[in-house]
Amino acid sequence: MKQFLFKTLLFSAPVFIVGGILFLLADGYSDPFYIRFTTPPQSSLILGTSRAAQGVQPQVINAVLGRHDLFNYSFTRGNSPYGPIYLNSIKKKLNPDTKNGIFIITVDAFSLASDAKNPNDISSFEEESSILAATKYVNTNPNISYLISAYDQQYIKLLWKNKYVLGNKNMLLHNDGWLELTVDMNAEIIREGTKSKALDYKLNVLPFYKYSSLRYQYLIETVQYLKRFGKVYLVRLPIDPQMMAIDNALVPDLDKLAQQISNKYNVPYLNLTPQNGQWQYIDGNHLYKDSGKAVSKEIAEWILKQQTQS
Repeated sequence: MKQFLFKTLLFSAPVFIVGGILFLLADGYSDPFYIRFTTPPQSSLILGTSRAAQGVQPQVINAVLGRHDLFNYSFTRGNSPYGPIYLNSIKKKLNPDTKNGIFIITVDAFSLASDAKNPNDISSFEEESSILAATKYVNTNPNISYLISAYDQQYIKLLWKNKYVLGNKNMLLHNDGWLELTVDMNAEIIREGTKSKALDYKLNVLPFYKYSSLRYQYLIETVQYLKRFGKVYLVRLPIDPQMMAIDNALVPDLDKLAQQISNKYNVPYLNLTPQNGQWQYIDGNHLYKDSGKAVSKEIAEWILKQQTQS
């Protein structure tokens, strides 16, 4: 028996050593999420779906506000709509000793909707099987738990840079949580891509989603929770007008709902959708990084104005 165990360990050791080395190579090129789970607990957060993950740049906002602590903890439509899974992960990511944090909570139609038959059936929320649900530890580096339970690529891909590509877009997840995508911004390619994206959403996404009043309540709960640690700001990011039509069809009263939270809980609200036609988008749904930089600066200057008025 002892000899059998010795031989098992002897032959298994190289596997564990190689695996350990591969895990140490995981970085901002590995996938769109990993880095967010490897940083220490944070004191200021940007929250939302992929629109915020790509569109709101912490470095830009930090520079305007004279801070260094803003961190983008936004994910995707399927991973981080407002609900118990996302709120629980936010609580684990937030430093409990925070006193003067700032929290930029972005809202969009899909962050308040569900594809469940009953949109308020919490057991059927799609994020129940998401990477946020699978990732118990969100502040460890390397995050072995994430790489084992949630990383969806072949581990061999951890060996080289630029190893994760979203469609035709090269990806880098920065250490501050901002997801940078580099894409060919040829006008014709973008125009056709936006048209295709809007049509896909109209035919294959929108019919299966409904507004969830329970998600709205979790948004409120998220606001209330974060107000204990600092200032909360609600923001609705701009999107291409074609995608705006999808959002309006799903949650026509989104602006009104956000304003109600603003009024009731004394949380400033910035609606940037009147500027929809002003910016560049990589697919109609996500701001191009240059436009995201400008939008982030505008958000920061608005926050600065709110702070001087309070």
